[in-house]
Amino acid sequence: MNRRGGRGELLHVEGSMEADKYVYPPGVLGSEAAKALAEGKLTGIRCGEKLIVPPRPYCPDHSKGELVEVRGPWIVESFTIVYEDMYGNMLETPQVIAVLRHEDAEGSIVHFLKAEKPRVGMRTRPVFKSPEERNGTLGDILYFEPAEQASKK
Repeated sequence: MNRRGGRGELLHVEGSMEADKYVYPPGVLGSEAAKALAEGKLTGIRCGEKLIVPPRPYCPDHSKGELVEVRGPWIVESFTIVYEDMYGNMLETPQVIAVLRHEDAEGSIVHFLKAEKPRVGMRTRPVFKSPEERNGTLGDILYFEPAEQASKK
């Protein structure tokens, strides 16, 4: 039975779902993209003239895609400031979550942004965990920071 939550309420659905039918195989390019993340690199798939981020296991136009490193800057397309965790508890420090797009790519990624004054159009760069802490997921990126900060470090 489905129940709809009102504004500010969590939606709860009773029952179970067979998740094994929805396994997403990363394919060869996805495995290579995971290795790149573990090395501190973000990648996309080059399909002809298009660059698609995050990389897909195939090109949408059915051509053979090539995995390429995607260097910054990453542009903030939109963002929100989160004051509560998913359980409704107040966060000690509000978190900024941004939709980030590479200037030459189709697609975007969602990640934490560490910026005192976030704004749409801000140029950013990823800050990765230390190499021994990485495991080949987007979680290897601690957050994105303004690109101007990178030159001050």
